[in-house]
Amino acid sequence: MGATRSQKRTLIAFCELCIALYTYGVISASYIPSHIEGIVLPLDFMVGIPLGFYILVVRPRRLTLLAIIPVIWIGYGLSVIALGSPNAGMLPYLLAVLIPFELAIAVWECLKVVKVYRSAKAKSEDPVVWFKETMLYLVRKDAPASMAAAELSVWYYALLSWRKKPYVLPGERVFSYHNAGGYMNMMLGIALAFPVEIIGVHVLISQWSVVAACVVTALSIYAAIWLAGDARARVMRPVTLGDGYIRLECGIQMKAVVPFSDIEKVCFSESEINAFAKTDKLNYGTFYQANVWVVVKHPVEVSTMLGKKRVRVVGLSLDNPVALKNSLSEQESRGQ
Repeated sequence: MGATRSQKRTLIAFCELCIALYTYGVISASYIPSHIEGIVLPLDFMVGIPLGFYILVVRPRRLTLLAIIPVIWIGYGLSVIALGSPNAGMLPYLLAVLIPFELAIAVWECLKVVKVYRSAKAKSEDPVVWFKETMLYLVRKDAPASMAAAELSVWYYALLSWRKKPYVLPGERVFSYHNAGGYMNMMLGIALAFPVEIIGVHVLISQWSVVAACVVTALSIYAAIWLAGDARARVMRPVTLGDGYIRLECGIQMKAVVPFSDIEKVCFSESEINAFAKTDKLNYGTFYQANVWVVVKHPVEVSTMLGKKRVRVVGLSLDNPVALKNSLSEQESRGQ
């Protein structure tokens, strides 16, 4: 905690210093002789501050070098404002040197990203894991990495998964949930209605503004792809029982692996888990109407779209919840 707090303070202090330097440089530009101004400001804004950003922020947090590039371009933009022209002073020469440097960074980092992605793909057959590991390399934080991985996974499942088989490991018994609570029927209904609705809304809004109509249409298409990807993920990532564990899944939204020995009970009614605090429960039932609740003896780690959480109760909607409970009972009796 102390190290994390110290890093946050360092980042805040650096940002405050950068803002102060940027502000001072832009305001004082008119008071500095032009032959000095054209050299000092670009060097400070495009080299000095990015170098400080690397030393104080990127390197301690092991961030990707790509994070430096936006800082360089912010410095370039402020240099142009301060000097009044993109051709002033040494700006053109500095830019000619920095662009190849930025391209080299981009190529280097892209090669590393590809390597991380291939390594993750070799270790797991789960696409969500591929994207999560890749995003963790880029951002180093679980929550943003999880959100980015969910976004990429949606596009993968919506566009590239139609000839793939569900993610089931050898020896696992499958329990589907994509039809529970009428979820898939609702998705099919939306799929039939979406094209007509999108076209109708586009025509209606275009009478007022073509730009607004295009924006609304693009957002509607994005929403349709998102829903299709999540629905497809529910088919491709079933709940499974393996050798000594249960793998809980809910599309791209959640994943948890729980050993049989950690399971306290499986129940079908939410009233049976009222004793647990709200923070100890996650409900991934269809429309929040779970038909099975898995209760564990101590908090278990659950990977969600917003990062990892530790809870004691996970609610799901299964097509056949009774079969899951019976299978778990059979496994327990065999273990005894």
